Amino acid sequence: MAQNRDNCIILLVDPPEAEKISQDLKTAFGPERAVHVNSDLLSASYRLAKSFGNAILILSYEKTTRHPDLTWLDQEDPGFLEVKSRSWEERAQDAFRLAFFTGAKKAILINHLSPDIKKEWLHQAFDSVTDKSVAIGANQDGSFSLLGMTQQNTKILEAPGFSHGKSAENLAERAKKNKLAVFSTPETYSVAGEDTLLKWMETKETLPPLFQARPQDPELLLPEHKKHHKHHGKGGLEIPVQPPPEKPPL
Repeated sequence: MAQNRDNCIILLVDPPEAEKISQDLKTAFGPERAVHVNSDLLSASYRLAKSFGNAILILSYEKTTRHPDLTWLDQEDPGFLEVKSRSWEERAQDAFRLAFFTGAKKAILINHLSPDIKKEWLHQAFDSVTDKSVAIGANQDGSFSLLGMTQQNTKILEAPGFSHGKSAENLAERAKKNKLAVFSTPETYSVAGEDTLLKWMETKETLPPLFQARPQDPELLLPEHKKHHKHHGKGGLEIPVQPPPEKPPL
């Protein structure tokens, strides 16, 4: 099915490096494990957005020397909106601007820390967004899982702080002050610690690879990935990787 260029999904992507991961995740899981958890969540959100089929996709990404492209996320290298030394909120604002500049009429930002977002919620959000209404999804901790709007409504992002604290409630208040209706998608949860990580793992049918390792970084592969997959290097050569003796916990 051809993509609907009137709709756009936005995803902010972090490279799999400890210094680029949020401090909250590093506090909850430790630096090394936070990289794996964050990358696994990003992979799940990317698959959701890519498979939606009724919208174009904008990925906001700050490339690094170790990860100059997104082949670690998708071997087809989807391309991205490059950002440099920008805060999370500035990146979100830039991505919304690009979405509307390139012709989208509606755009939805999804929070990769909310792994239980459903395709039907995205359909509902796109259907509900107008110049007089925004779509907001709330997590149980008060943060937002998704945010949808038209170009006319980007004013609710103009003042800083829209992503902090109980952001879903804060965004809803900003919308109402601008005389906008708020459509709420079902409440879900955000992975912020061991309990919510376990909740997500228990509801998943299978555990996917945390992220695709580059040939020069075979140690980044999960044991499950090493056992069942072969990575292709340059020229299509298959590089077999032996599994470790033990399976480390996530």
